[in-house]
Amino acid sequence: MSDIDLVVVTTPEVEAIDLAGLDRMQLDVINRNLEWRDRLEIIYVGWATLQLFRTSDGSLAVVSPGEPFHVVGDVADWHQNWYLVRETGVTLHGVAPTDVIPPITSAEYVAAVRRYAGWLGDRNCDDAGPGFLTYAVLSLCRALRTVRTGLPCSKQEGAAWVSERMPAWAWLIDAALRCRMSRGTTGFDDEQTRTSAQGFIGLLAREIASPEVG
Repeated sequence: MSDIDLVVVTTPEVEAIDLAGLDRMQLDVINRNLEWRDRLEIIYVGWATLQLFRTSDGSLAVVSPGEPFHVVGDVADWHQNWYLVRETGVTLHGVAPTDVIPPITSAEYVAAVRRYAGWLGDRNCDDAGPGFLTYAVLSLCRALRTVRTGLPCSKQEGAAWVSERMPAWAWLIDAALRCRMSRGTTGFDDEQTRTSAQGFIGLLAREIASPEVG
């Protein structure tokens, strides 16, 4: 089951919003719809910050599965999100994404995917739990397909694409998919799978960073 990803563009900046009240509202919605627990990812961003996301020092308020509602900076690091919302997002209320997000080229998007893949590859995974290992494996599968094709795709599509081209690792990718479906409750909990996952994460990160890829 996939997460539900939402972007909310606000007139005031995040710092001027009643975040505590917003958090209470979100928790109330989840408590009345328990099937959404640990499935919502919501980004709140001010319109002015989004318009200047490449250079802005504004903040975002973020809800992510497994994390409390929190405020982060580094708006430019969310380049991938802005591109995907602008190119593939569906408007639930208000104006179209193209009216609030400046144009982003495919080359910018692919470069952002490479940077994020490098960040994942540099993470120390020795103490990482099944959830992060699963996320890293599937995100890097998606990233490899994206830098090879220049096109966005889902984690499932990326996993299938890499499994076909790297069949020796198909068992690990299947394990990651099973772990994701169980929301981290099963799989990736034995030492062999964990060690293999760490090796595969490094392998994919190096492949994505290679100048021959793309």
